[in-house]
Amino acid sequence: MKASFLFTAMLLLGFCGGSYAGSVTVEGMDREITINQAQSKVPQGKKVTDTSCTTIQVRLDPRYRCTVIWE
Repeated sequence: MKASFLFTAMLLLGFCGGSYAGSVTVEGMDREITINQAQSKVPQGKKVTDTSCTTIQVRLDPRYRCTVIWE
């Protein structure tokens, strides 16, 4: 009985005990502006943990798709 309770408690903590990360992706013509737009969508009080950008060629002009991840 005691082992069953411990297993159930550990299982619930595994699903509920961690912090959940979120992310937002924004696309734009200027890399720095695109990063700033993505960061402006981070919920207040959350900490940005990663920022990454991919360059996409549209005809002869580069576009940037930037993702910001927070916890």
